[in-house]
Amino acid sequence: MNNRNLIKKFIKELVVESENDTIKLTGDEYVSIMNFLDYDGRRINKMKKYAGKEIFVDGKVNLSNTPTTYLGNVTFNDSVDVNNSKLVSIQGVSVPKYKLSYHNTPYHKWLLKQEFLKKRAEQESKRENSELSPDSNLTDVDKCALALFEHLIETEYEEKTPEDAKRLEELYSEKERREKIETETEDDENLSELNSINAEIEEIEERIDVYDLHYEGSHYYLETFKLLKHDGESRETWAVGDEYDTKRTAYKVAENLIDDVGIDGYNKSFVEDYIDEEELKDYFRDGEEENVRENLDDYFDEDDYVYSDPKVQERIDEIEGLLEDSENLTQEQYDELNEELDDLKDSDKTIPEDLIDDKVESLLSDLVYDPMDTIKNYGLELSAFVDMGKLIKGVVDADGYGHTINYYDGGEETVEFDDETYYIFQIDG
Repeated sequence: MNNRNLIKKFIKELVVESENDTIKLTGDEYVSIMNFLDYDGRRINKMKKYAGKEIFVDGKVNLSNTPTTYLGNVTFNDSVDVNNSKLVSIQGVSVPKYKLSYHNTPYHKWLLKQEFLKKRAEQESKRENSELSPDSNLTDVDKCALALFEHLIETEYEEKTPEDAKRLEELYSEKERREKIETETEDDENLSELNSINAEIEEIEERIDVYDLHYEGSHYYLETFKLLKHDGESRETWAVGDEYDTKRTAYKVAENLIDDVGIDGYNKSFVEDYIDEEELKDYFRDGEEENVRENLDDYFDEDDYVYSDPKVQERIDEIEGLLEDSENLTQEQYDELNEELDDLKDSDKTIPEDLIDDKVESLLSDLVYDPMDTIKNYGLELSAFVDMGKLIKGVVDADGYGHTINYYDGGEETVEFDDETYYIFQIDG
């Protein structure tokens, strides 16, 4: 029995097994039926035994790279792939949100065309209302659009003028007349004129005004635009912003990149410049201070010690002064002062706090002399001691705005508009 007969037998059995008014199919069963019906899903609902029944497909459906034109009045509960097919409509189709993929199909192209026409209508409304004229209350997005337009006119496009619209009307009228003549005669002169008219039309239609730039949304803190040409939307996408928003965007992009690749993704000699040495010192500070206090004799000389009670040294100085002028002392007084002096010199001694602090700081400075080596030797996590703010700034300073923000070609352009510097990046194309 061939495949088509098997499918016929399967359909008959399926109808018998269906309950109430619902027919349940697996994804593979649905694909087999579509194959049998030459990939026209409308025919499913026209079959006598299927008429009036709800068709429910359970499971994934793959109809990519098939001549599928319609899916029929069918409910799906999983993904439906009709990429690179001949799909022209999804009328009557019920599928979970974001589960239907139809790239590179007539239906996809129709949707893009409708979206383009909607955008053109929006821009035409703005053009009619002169929303971007110099005396308008311009928004930040408007200023970005005007800055980008100025850049495009300076670099690769001609500016469209009101006279161009009038000229196009004349040309299309003349073109229609010439084409009519061409169908009736074989006039070389007429053909030459027709070619000239077409060339002039093409030249004018390549010109742009600011209303041909459609706002597409934000790229971080920058505003993005596409150019709406006469024959469709440009592939190019530009991101535009002033100095403040461009810097914020660059820093955010760099931060995200560091999060993605990690500190280890950067050259260690580069990262070393952004180690927070004070943070590293603080990590060791308590341990080094405890070590110094517990081993004072290892770090200080006898001359560094002072009496714990400052009054002891004051009294010693006083007694030594009196003993220097001993001619005014009786022998008994002299002996008593010497005895007191000996007792005082046996008083408790310590190292002044400022000397301890200086010694601890000296030891810490030695530790961070080669911070990368210290971090490695002590098995520490490098990222814990990197000043992320400074590293982010360093990445942007090293790479520049273009290479940081613009993954498309790394390019960066600037234009002066309204006493501000605007940065322009082609981020797609």
